[in-house]
Amino acid sequence: MKNKMLYKLSEIKKISKHILDLAGDNKIILFRGEIGAGKTTLIKNIFKEMGIKDNVTSPTFSIVNEYHINQETICHFDLYRIKSVEELNVIGFESYLDNKKICFIEWPEIILKYLPKNYLDVYICEYKDIRKVEITNYK
Repeated sequence: MKNKMLYKLSEIKKISKHILDLAGDNKIILFRGEIGAGKTTLIKNIFKEMGIKDNVTSPTFSIVNEYHINQETICHFDLYRIKSVEELNVIGFESYLDNKKICFIEWPEIILKYLPKNYLDVYICEYKDIRKVEITNYK
């Protein structure tokens, strides 16, 4: 199932809620798009909608940031700097997926073929003040 929507930055709360609704019980949510498309900004707003009160920052250099809410661990990955899957083995990436933690993954292209069947794929295109988002639910 694929959803396509346009939104302005002022409507980010609405699109964040929509993504959460579409995610349902999916534990893996991918965010793809060019640099500056708004992946991290959207994730920050989704976390806010989930009730995360921590200061959410991009894990560009740490690769993963963890947040906790309601006895659940939320992981935010940024795989932009990852050159090989072997690099992810160092941080135990596969165990994050196997432990059923909720994983938000930016720049997931390098791991697409290793993902389980169920995930939500969010692709963001930037058009100056308007963004187009294509959301595909893989089950």
